[in-house]
Amino acid sequence: MESNDNTRHPAGAGGRNHRIAVGLLLVLIVYGSLYPLTWNFAQPQDFIFRGPLGLVDVLENVILFLPLGGLLAWHHHGSSRQWRGFAMWFVIALIVASILQWLQKYLPRTPALSDIAFNMLGFVAGWWAGMLSQSTLNRLAQRHLNLQGADRFALVMIVLWLTTEFFPFIPTLDVSSVVDNVKSLWQQDLWQPRRMVLHMGMTVIGLEALARLVRSAAWERLARPLAGIAMLGMLAGKFFIINQAPGLPVVLGIVAGAAVWRGIDQIAARPRLWTLLVIATGSYLLHAIWPLQWSDSPSAMRWLPFASSLSGSIEAVVTSLAFECLCFGAIIWSAARNGASLGGMTACTAILAFAGEWTQRYLPTRTSEITSVLLALGIGWLIAALGNLQHVKRGTPHVRSLHR
Repeated sequence: MESNDNTRHPAGAGGRNHRIAVGLLLVLIVYGSLYPLTWNFAQPQDFIFRGPLGLVDVLENVILFLPLGGLLAWHHHGSSRQWRGFAMWFVIALIVASILQWLQKYLPRTPALSDIAFNMLGFVAGWWAGMLSQSTLNRLAQRHLNLQGADRFALVMIVLWLTTEFFPFIPTLDVSSVVDNVKSLWQQDLWQPRRMVLHMGMTVIGLEALARLVRSAAWERLARPLAGIAMLGMLAGKFFIINQAPGLPVVLGIVAGAAVWRGIDQIAARPRLWTLLVIATGSYLLHAIWPLQWSDSPSAMRWLPFASSLSGSIEAVVTSLAFECLCFGAIIWSAARNGASLGGMTACTAILAFAGEWTQRYLPTRTSEITSVLLALGIGWLIAALGNLQHVKRGTPHVRSLHR
């Protein structure tokens, strides 16, 4: 069975990881706000103090500061100075947002007072969500002591799975929208192997993460029933969340993924994790090098990260990045739990990501950039930062004999 001994970090590691995470988020905020870094100081734009609002622009500005507020709330929760911390960081976030908007006068962007307001709305919403989630988790941990040993990265994987499948998380109450989603079952082409295989891979990874989270909390008997409920919920969500239109290939992929996971869950832990690694690697490679239509003249590699992401639609960007993080997480997490070096697997995954992006130079419909490499490195750091990586012991008995 898997060891319940958590890997302990040295004193101060938690605070150091928090500072690194905050620094990374601030760098991403600055980079996202100032991209594409093409300055024009000779002809600055007018600052818009009042103007029309677009829904996409509002969402982007709210989401930009949302993770920062949530992360800071988690760190300050329970402290006697948590509201002083909120006030201090609110002022810092306000200053950062204001400076960035003012600098956008010299960029091909739209500097506006409303963007600052929605940045701060995102920060406050993130802080509130962080406080609420931390309070809820603390209450659950006090009632159920087993939750204190739960695999935290498994929860991250579940969030990535849900984001990949369900973003933007907006349910539809319009009957016609549900009907359109249902009609997609026979209106779309059945032969879509890429969509089918990718959703199968995502389902295997997601169900394994869910089972790992439940089992690490010593609730083995709930693992498979919850996996079945999650699969049914995933299928239902594909018809009640906007912008889904799953078609039969997606439905078949989810069902097949659940069947594959049920099969590999019967085997011992070590070969099960290696199988998960193979499935995650294959899913990423299929995503990276599709549609296998090669060009003789390679395109240029973009060395600025998130170049295509910042110029694309937010829905496509979020789901694509979440999918890659899901695959990278499954590769590193499964190998490290099987005894592989976490640093070594992170480096290998980053090399795999670079190879995939380099190959995209020869695919006329793809854009190769360095973003995936940074995502792989970030996921590896996150696994280490969460600090409760558990390893499978050699000689692990068959899964059926673990919890009798």
